[in-house]
Amino acid sequence: MNKNLFQPGEIKTKEGEFKLGLVHTFEEPVEEVEVEEVPQYTGPTADDLKREAEDFKVQWESEKQKMLDDAQAQANAIIESAKNAAFEEVKKQTDEVQTIKAQAETEAQKIIADAREQASQIQAKSEIEKDEIKRNSYEEGLKEGKKDGYDSGKEEVNRLIDRSHKILEAVLNRREQILNETEEQIIQLVLLMTRKVVKVMSENQKSVVMANVLSALKKVKARGDVTIRVNLEDVKLTTEHIKDFIEQVESVSGITVVEDSSVEKGGCIVETDFGAIDARISSQLSELESKILEISPMKPIQKNPASAQTAAQK
Repeated sequence: MNKNLFQPGEIKTKEGEFKLGLVHTFEEPVEEVEVEEVPQYTGPTADDLKREAEDFKVQWESEKQKMLDDAQAQANAIIESAKNAAFEEVKKQTDEVQTIKAQAETEAQKIIADAREQASQIQAKSEIEKDEIKRNSYEEGLKEGKKDGYDSGKEEVNRLIDRSHKILEAVLNRREQILNETEEQIIQLVLLMTRKVVKVMSENQKSVVMANVLSALKKVKARGDVTIRVNLEDVKLTTEHIKDFIEQVESVSGITVVEDSSVEKGGCIVETDFGAIDARISSQLSELESKILEISPMKPIQKNPASAQTAAQK
């Protein structure tokens, strides 16, 4: 049994240090960590991966360039096909115009011949009446001693002659009106069909907007940043190919794509610090219509720009 109280003689002094052991220890136990053996890496080195990445990049650039070239070729083929179709339609309609003009010319000649026949009959009748009225008036004047009868007959003859001239003039004016109305209707029909063809192709061929953007960018002369305005439905596709556009056009260093509701699907407007390049479908359609009117044998008609743009959007 341990003793808690000591007498003075029971205590002995010891030299040096003496450590008393603690009943409890306050140190945190040290966990033993098992070290797993790391397997030796036997895969490709960093240089191998780098070379593989470079080869993949070269292959991808080649494939991407081929895709762009194919898209450009397809777009050019589509545009050329549309032009050929439009001009073929113009040629076809022009032949029909010539046929219609010939028929109208024949009908007009018949109307003129009938009118001349009527005028000739009226004039002959008026001459007979003139002589009869003149004779009667003269006799009456002699009898009554007046000149009023003769003057009245002469006035009636002149009235009949004027009437025949007016009939002939009205027939000639109607002939000219028929020809003009026929020409205008056929030209409007050709232009309407051209608008429909271009509208369908621009809305269904995604490569059309790519070709329009690239063609407009190549017209930029000074180097710098540009802003491309496109239809809302073309924003995503155009944005995805910004890098490709910059690589294709050396004069462009930066591109920003924004949505513009005034631009039809498939078209674009390229804005630079020096001006804007209008590549909208409606603008190109107006140019195409001008060329159609230039080759048309018919005289051009006055065109309302607002109505042309409305028709292209239908």
